[in-house]
Amino acid sequence: MEMDTQMTVHDAMTSSVITVDPDTSIAQAAAIMSQKGIGSLIIKSNSEPEGLVTESDIISKVVSRDIQASKMTVEQVMTKNLIKIDPGSDLNEAARTMAKNKIRRLPVVNNGVLVGILTSTDVMTVSPELTEILVENARMENQIDYSSNEKSVPGTCEVCGNYIEYLDEVDGKYVCEECKDELEGE
Repeated sequence: MEMDTQMTVHDAMTSSVITVDPDTSIAQAAAIMSQKGIGSLIIKSNSEPEGLVTESDIISKVVSRDIQASKMTVEQVMTKNLIKIDPGSDLNEAARTMAKNKIRRLPVVNNGVLVGILTSTDVMTVSPELTEILVENARMENQIDYSSNEKSVPGTCEVCGNYIEYLDEVDGKYVCEECKDELEGE
């Protein structure tokens, strides 16, 4: 009895993504973010995103080190090896991916081409029932994790349909401890 949002990433994503080239200066990137009222930029020189730079990256990697923003490029501070998602993916899965990886933005890529970006705000706006997954993740980031399984995330068990604080991934499904035991034959 999996909770079915019947919403895909495409339904919630922002399709007008602001992108810049890798050689764009941090000063230029900050000006673009400020002008557009956004908190991140996708870095790309071809159709697929190469990285992402956020306001936080600029503060922690440039401003806090007193480095002149016009002397650094976004390529020097961007997050590489992005976690991406397909536009046809289930929104529930996208929220879990964000929570599991402690990220708030997912580039949406279709056949190697950037088609949008999905943010935690997008998820909360179109699917309030998934807000609990993201809010619980924010709470968990501020607490010491005493769990032995680092892959545990809050959400709805894909077997029994119950909301559980700690789900484990088994064969690509997120399940509660009870259903996990049944699936593993214990």
